[in-house]
Amino acid sequence: MQKIKVTDDIEFAYQDSGAPLNKADYPTIVFIHGHTYHSGAFAKMLASAAAGGYRLILPNRRLYPGSTPYTADEIKAMDASNAPEDIATAFSKQGEYLLLFIDKIIQQLGLESVSVGGWSLGTSFMNSLVGAIEAVDAETKARVTEHVKGLIWWDPPATGHGFDDPPTGGWIPLYDESIAPEQRAQAFVSWVTQYYPHPDLEKKDCYKLIYKLDDPIKRPTFTDVPFEEILKMVDFSAGPTADNHVADFYFQPAHRILREKAFFNSKIREAWHSSTFSVVYGEQTTYNIIWGVWKLQEESEKTGLPIAFKAMPGVNHFGMYDEPQLVLSTIQSCA
Repeated sequence: MQKIKVTDDIEFAYQDSGAPLNKADYPTIVFIHGHTYHSGAFAKMLASAAAGGYRLILPNRRLYPGSTPYTADEIKAMDASNAPEDIATAFSKQGEYLLLFIDKIIQQLGLESVSVGGWSLGTSFMNSLVGAIEAVDAETKARVTEHVKGLIWWDPPATGHGFDDPPTGGWIPLYDESIAPEQRAQAFVSWVTQYYPHPDLEKKDCYKLIYKLDDPIKRPTFTDVPFEEILKMVDFSAGPTADNHVADFYFQPAHRILREKAFFNSKIREAWHSSTFSVVYGEQTTYNIIWGVWKLQEESEKTGLPIAFKAMPGVNHFGMYDEPQLVLSTIQSCA
């Protein structure tokens, strides 16, 4: 694990696959992890990146191992007592720090062609990062927009972008009051790691989505993986500290503000002039991600601001573990 300072007080720990051997000109992918599962969950992608001609850089977000924690004031600024506009402003600052990380990495490693993306809850941080391009100094803005060729949202959950539940009401075990509170976390893990064979996705019918499975159609990700290996991928303290705030329903109005700014603000789009905007997703991921993708497609069509959408057949929410090569190639195709 390496570290880089972005301000006098804040540093990010990160993993780096290194430059591919015997290749001077290569693409670099920087990816921001989600809730609980940090950069360690991408180990298989990290191991295969250089052999595939890519460089993969995986920062740990603040709260996660090696990176500077949030201050008490930062956590308070994002709690439910604040107005949505104020929460959005506070959360945008975290995107600004990630943008500074991108800039420092570009300078320190001499990177030329970079794709920047986020997975799961990391897609919410992507909204903050993309919108923060107007908040950084002119030199940082110029370097980042010169070298970043692609911006990628991988498996964006609807709630993490401020979208309401589908008319069906949806179902997420964390909020199911029929499940004992002490059992909800394990129920969520069981739910999110499964494969969902949603039928007729091209029809975009939320009534045909599969919301839960009593009998898995395929072994869920991490089945039979030793717990000591799981511990290399997760940090259970980050959620209660602040990530649960970001994933909570009260945060949705702030997410809506940040989504509209990142994707559909013409000034922000112009600032990222050389970058493509892409959404990639597994076709067998959870319903709330499929629903989020459909809503983004709908908004892109209404506004006329383009987003490329790329589906990964047979992939669930943890493609980085079960299908690392397919995910890498799909992400790289977005640049």
